[in-house]
Formats: sequence, structure tokens, C-alpha cells
Amino acid sequence: MEFLIYFGLPCVGSIFLIGAMFYGAYRIAGQKGISRRSIVIILVYTVATVAFSLLGNTWVNLSFLFLFCLVARWIFEKPWIYCLYYLILSAAVFLTDMFMSLSVQVLWLTGILYLNSRDLEYILLVVSTRMAEFMVIMLIVLVVGRKAGRRITMRQVMISVLLPLYSIFNMYCMVYLMQIFPTGYSMFLLGVNLILLIGLNIYFCVLVETMSENHRLENERNLYRAQAEMQHRYYEQEEQKYEASRKTIHDIRNHILAMEALYSEGNPQEAAGYAGDIHRMLNRFQQKYYTSEKLLNIILNDKARTMRQTGIHEDFKIGELSLDFMKDTDVTALFANLLDNAVAAAAQSRDGYVKLRVNRVREFLSVTVENSCDREPVKDAELFRSRRVGHEGLGLKIIRQTVKQYGGDVQFDWKEGVFIVRVMLTAEVS
Repeated sequence: MEFLIYFGLPCVGSIFLIGAMFYGAYRIAGQKGISRRSIVIILVYTVATVAFSLLGNTWVNLSFLFLFCLVARWIFEKPWIYCLYYLILSAAVFLTDMFMSLSVQVLWLTGILYLNSRDLEYILLVVSTRMAEFMVIMLIVLVVGRKAGRRITMRQVMISVLLPLYSIFNMYCMVYLMQIFPTGYSMFLLGVNLILLIGLNIYFCVLVETMSENHRLENERNLYRAQAEMQHRYYEQEEQKYEASRKTIHDIRNHILAMEALYSEGNPQEAAGYAGDIHRMLNRFQQKYYTSEKLLNIILNDKARTMRQTGIHEDFKIGELSLDFMKDTDVTALFANLLDNAVAAAAQSRDGYVKLRVNRVREFLSVTVENSCDREPVKDAELFRSRRVGHEGLGLKIIRQTVKQYGGDVQFDWKEGVFIVRVMLTAEVS
């Protein structure tokens, strides 16, 4: 029994603490997944830390604790500034360990806590210390998350504090009752309850994280919808201008008759001025025909106009197709964001160009956008993200969300100064 208390319990406690620290580092890094290589490094570090902790040397344990910041930075491949966050995490764990040891000693000396067994005192000390460290780790994660602009709810804070505190109190009650009925079976039940308490803390921690992620995704979806609707309203205004230009062209016969009248009356200068006004009016409404899809045609003309203003060569070729299976807001969200990203990258290239190909391939809609991109885009967890200041890659997220909505697939690729986006949508009317 003493072997389990003084050997097994510290090992389990150390494994739980190291796991909590790496989970905290994972949350701070904002990772979306973890590689097999990272798992192997975590296992090696855990085994080495637990093995050396059995020596009972405080300085060795302290060295491994502060080595954690370098190991975590290596695993999650973040900038060196993250070493500071991981160092704060390690320091907080060390200070919590010292604080809990001193606090429990003071409570025992003052008689506030009283147990008639050294074994039970040791069990309570180890469990309460680990739970307190777990609580501190979660609080640091929340603080760093708030600094990074993440939304932190009061529910997250309460669960991060109250559940570990309840676990400590519950463990004290069980240990206190153990001294009344000290049997091997009751010790077994105590161990089972300890494991369940640890599992409960981990479960609620993951549950709160999942709820927070769902809330974030809901906000992003609302933001996608709002942006798509704003863009759609803009293109509706463009469509109104387009209709106005058609009316003007329809009245061109009357303008010609007016000019002929001015010439016949011997007013060539007034006729020339009138003709100049008509040319300027027509140039303002100039629209190029790319496709019979009215909304897509307006989007392409708008982006082509932007490209001409910034000196970017445009190459749009649209096959015979129908976008009836897509909502207008989704057409706007997909093509406007695809071209906006392409134009932004091409504008920073030496010989900027944007090439667009849209075709119907049986029951699929194929969209390919190719643009010049001299600098290799930034990747985060195998996904490209925006380099532009103040942009968090929202356009790419909107593209992925829209493609997913239509059961399609999107691929991003950069090679030798060329960035290519390939989109395939299921073009079936639902």
C-alpha cells in the first residue's frame, strides 16, 4: 500500500500535471491539431520528467519544469515570443506547488486540517496541489486567450476555478472519512474516486473548449452571412447602374436625331459638344460581356475595372453555364472573395496578372483562379492565411465555407511565384 501511495500517486500526479501543461500550451498556441511527431516528443518528455522526479532532487525537477517552455515551443513551432508564455506557465506551476505545500503545512500546524495518518496527509497534499496547478493553468490559458483577442465567457472562468476547488474539497472529505474506516477496500474506492475526479475535470475542460469553439464558429458564420449580404447589396446597386446604362443606350436614337438637328441648323460646335457628352456618358456605363449570368458578369466587370486601375492584366474566360443552383449571396461570396484575394496578391507582384476559368463539367462547376504571387504565402497548420495587415484570412474562410455548403472541394497551391485556387462544386439544383 505504501508503494502505491509514495510511488504510484506521485507518478500519476506528475503525468496529469505534464498533460495539463501541454494542453495549456496547445490552447495558448491556438493549434487546430497535433502531429505524430509532437505526440512522440510529449511522451519522451513525460517519461523523462517522471523518471527523474523519482530521484527527489528539487533542482532536477525544477530544471525539467523550465525546460518545458523550450519543448512546447519546439512542438507547436510558434515564434520565440511564445516561449515567454510557456515560461509564465512553468513559473505559475512552480509557485502554485510552493504555495500549496506551505498552505497545507500551515493549516495542519494551526489545527484547521487534522488527519491521524501521514499517508492520508500525503495523499491530500498531492491531490490538492495538482488540482490547484490545473486551475492555475486554465486561468493562464484564459488570460492569454483574452490578450490574443479571443472571447472569454464567465462560464469558462467559473468552471476553470470552481471545479478544481470542488475536487480539492471533495478529496479532503473522502480522506477525512478514510481515517475513520481505514480499510484496503476504502483505499481502493478513494483511488477510483480520484481517477474519476481527474476525468471529470478533463471532461469539463474539453466541454467548455468545445462550447467556446462552437460559439466562435457561429459568430464567424454570422460574419460570413453579413459580409456576403453587404457585397450582394453593392452588386445590386451595380446592377441598377447597368439597367440605367441600357436605358441610355436605348435612347441613343434620340441623341443622334438631336445631333443631326444641330448640324442641320448650322451649329457644328454645339453638336460636337453634345457628341462629347454622349461619349463620356457611354464610357461611364461601359460593361464588357463575359457571361450570360448577370450577377457574375457584374462582379467580373467590377473586378476588371479595379485591375485596370492598378495595372494588373486580366484574363477571364467563362464557359456556358448556369448558376441557378447557387444563392446570389453565395455567388457573391465565392467569386468576389476569390478575385479580391487574387487582385491583392497580384498588386504586390512585378508582372501582376489574374487568370479566371469557369466551366461546367457534367454535374460539377469548375472554377480555377491563377494569379501572380512573388512572395510565398504564410501557412498555418497546413492552411494558407492572409499577409495583409488587419486581415485574418476571412476571405479564405468564406470561400471554404461556401464551397462546403455546396458539397464541393477547394485546393490552394503556390509554386514558383504563382498562386492557384481550384474549386469544384456540385452543380445540382436542390
